[in-house]
Amino acid sequence: MLHRQPPFSGFVTPVYTLGNLGPAAEALRAGGLVVFPTETVYGIGASALLDHAVARIFQAKGRPQDNPLILHIHSTALLADAVSSVPRSAELLFEAFSPGPLTIVLPKARRVSPLVTAGLPTVGIRIPSHPVAREFLEMCKVPVAAPSANISGEPSPTSLEMALSGLDAKVDCAVDGGFCQHGIESTIVRCSDDEVVLLRPGAITLEMIASCLEEELPGVRVRVPAAEGGGDVAPARPEAPGMSYRHYQPRAEVWVTERVDGARTRKRFHGRRFGVIAMNRPPVGVGPATPVYVMNSAEEYAHLLYRKLVWFDDQGCEVIIAELPPPHGVGLAVRDRLQRAAGGQEL
Repeated sequence: MLHRQPPFSGFVTPVYTLGNLGPAAEALRAGGLVVFPTETVYGIGASALLDHAVARIFQAKGRPQDNPLILHIHSTALLADAVSSVPRSAELLFEAFSPGPLTIVLPKARRVSPLVTAGLPTVGIRIPSHPVAREFLEMCKVPVAAPSANISGEPSPTSLEMALSGLDAKVDCAVDGGFCQHGIESTIVRCSDDEVVLLRPGAITLEMIASCLEEELPGVRVRVPAAEGGGDVAPARPEAPGMSYRHYQPRAEVWVTERVDGARTRKRFHGRRFGVIAMNRPPVGVGPATPVYVMNSAEEYAHLLYRKLVWFDDQGCEVIIAELPPPHGVGLAVRDRLQRAAGGQEL
């Protein structure tokens, strides 16, 4: 059983934990907003069947109305409440990677609020693996619409404290599940009978998806559209969360680079306090007073990324220079988040 952490100083939102989730589920079914954990990031949830409840998510986050939400369910038994059809490619991916950090975009069921999908005919479905999320969602008994529990555009929260720092008093209650395992949002794919399209990279990698399908469905194409996979172009109408060009941004400016050049960086940002996120080894020549955090793997980078962006803000940094991990595996997802946080600013 998970135990509640010490109360967060100054927060007024009621907090529940595993074994006492009934009041949180009741609040959600009644149209309330509930912050809850998943293995990726914390979400802000509402009943996907109630228009007024879904509308409150957009209001609390300051989220654009054209940015669709993901539906969270506790098992595939609730798929019929959320989608109208499931192609074989989606069945195989659900079997292989759910519960887990994978969202599959499918044709939506009529009873799902159109606010969830921003008017699109499709909806993203996810079955989280976090034990607290699973118990909470099972008790809710309805599909739960939930984006990340942060003010729109800011780094996603990987702890309840991070979530309530922006949403305290804007939600009816919260569920504490400790720190999130993966630290970045779920992989999103769009599935049809003849292809699977990667809309947002995550912990379930492109390589894993292709390997899963190649034996059972060798005729199904797995692809990453250039405009969607590289983070270079934001679609005019996003069909999945996190596809807007600028996203995940701390207060500090973010710049990305393959490798930090200390002397050049000091010259470029002379007179401004900057920090560095490095890959595998500390950067040379940035100065002894420069805050530095070294990531030893792409997995560690993913787990700590948002927490460290906030940490650099807390250190008073005006600029964060982030070295990019290699563009494969979960490194592709970290690069996507960093490039969107930087808004195209590269050194």
